[in-house]
Amino acid sequence: MITPRQITCSILSLLLLSSCSLIDSGAPQRIVRVKAVADPRLREGNPRWAEEVGGLVEAASDYFEREFGIRLLTRKVAAWPVMDRIISTPSLMSRLKAEVPLRDAEGAYDLIVAFTGESVNIYFGGRARVDRIGNCRDGLGNYVVSSVSAPFRYRGPHAEPELDVVALIHELGHIFGAEHVQDSTSIMHENFDYRSDFDKRSREIVLKNKYCPFGK
Repeated sequence: MITPRQITCSILSLLLLSSCSLIDSGAPQRIVRVKAVADPRLREGNPRWAEEVGGLVEAASDYFEREFGIRLLTRKVAAWPVMDRIISTPSLMSRLKAEVPLRDAEGAYDLIVAFTGESVNIYFGGRARVDRIGNCRDGLGNYVVSSVSAPFRYRGPHAEPELDVVALIHELGHIFGAEHVQDSTSIMHENFDYRSDFDKRSREIVLKNKYCPFGK
């Protein structure tokens, strides 16, 4: 026999589970529409290049969604430039802004991310870069150039970020307004190798700029 007490407890349990599902629905608070492009060096002899590029964005998105409630949604992956190899990241950024618009026949994008397989670093070819440090007055940055140093395979939302994912996270920090810091443990330090955390100040900046419009 089911007693009134058991019925009451069952109803309360269902209500509790329902409220928890609403709280933990995982719905991101900010969607960033991304177009990702891969340069000739990254595509060369690599039939998985589109999967790798999409996986890098997805891995960085997992981090930003978990830490800041920001979800990167890759709407398109494309080959660019089609032929020319550009070994300088400043030159790559300049051409990217000139030739890859924020809107094409397939839709509009907030962010264009160009991945290069060239061996670029601070001493040769330049470093990864963004078009500007984002802020609410001028808008968030729209373009990122990030290097890929090794083959990448997406391993799920809870995988420890690999170096190339960390590099992209670092650049996305700039897009949302974070600058380089002296804290050597921070992912926003110039030498961010395998760092996995933002310092307190950089975290506050990203959260402050989370809802800022993207520049146009």
